[in-house]
Amino acid sequence: MRIINIALPCDSKQGLGGGFSFRDNFIKGLTHFPEYKYVECLNDADICLIAGATMVTRHTIDKIQELKKKLIVRLDNVPRNSRNRNTGTSRMTEFANRADLVVWQCQWAKDYVGDVITNQNQTIIYNGVDTAIFKPDGEKNGKVYEDAPVYLYSRFNRDETKNWEVAWYEFQMINKYYRKNGEVPKLVLVGKFSPEHAQYKFDFFRGERVQHIGVVYDKLEMAKIMRSCKYLMATYFNDCYSNTYLEALMCGMNLTYINRSGGTPELLDNYKKGKEFNGLKRMVGDYIKSFQEFKI
Repeated sequence: MRIINIALPCDSKQGLGGGFSFRDNFIKGLTHFPEYKYVECLNDADICLIAGATMVTRHTIDKIQELKKKLIVRLDNVPRNSRNRNTGTSRMTEFANRADLVVWQCQWAKDYVGDVITNQNQTIIYNGVDTAIFKPDGEKNGKVYEDAPVYLYSRFNRDETKNWEVAWYEFQMINKYYRKNGEVPKLVLVGKFSPEHAQYKFDFFRGERVQHIGVVYDKLEMAKIMRSCKYLMATYFNDCYSNTYLEALMCGMNLTYINRSGGTPELLDNYKKGKEFNGLKRMVGDYIKSFQEFKI
């Protein structure tokens, strides 16, 4: 049996975000397929899969092609120039058009951005999450879990498209409603907020109960938090295919205040297909099928 080696190059030191989660998930999911092996060194690779256009430099792409390795570029949304030193969209289009195959995370992303990609080798593969970790049965976080209604809002950075202001306003309305009925809801915040937010109680002023945990790097801990909350405030605007949403759903949470823009409607439809569809084996299997289909 010939072993095909796959590398997932990454030049970014960030560590959190959709591309980084995908990278970890793909490496774990690859263990279901013994004829494929993850390698770190480009020289050893047959295929180089780029998890996100902003995660590598042009130098890395040049080296991959100089070594005559197959290049796969995964795309989701528009990487904004304002956050990428004016190189976000230029790297996206250049890397995708140089690739042997472009993989979109959902149909919405292809419809939205596909007009600037001239590469004819394109396919759509939906994300999967680690259902061995993100599952309804398991340990909860005792500092988070309560009998009262617990809402979760999670974001890694301060991206305005995550619509914190919407979640902030809606939780005020939630608080007013529950307190009329003798209950006291709680809002759990995961991710980055400004020091002023934390200092001034996240701008709440009616005695709302808020617990700020900060950035959570450990997936097992994030799953515990999700199992400890009942609702995820799904306010993201034009999110391509949110790992956070899918992980929360697989932990048994309910999405509330859903912004049905971007790829979220596709995600909600796919969630109904069950654990196997939303897991890593299906996701990685779809990539392998695409390698075979496009003769990668």
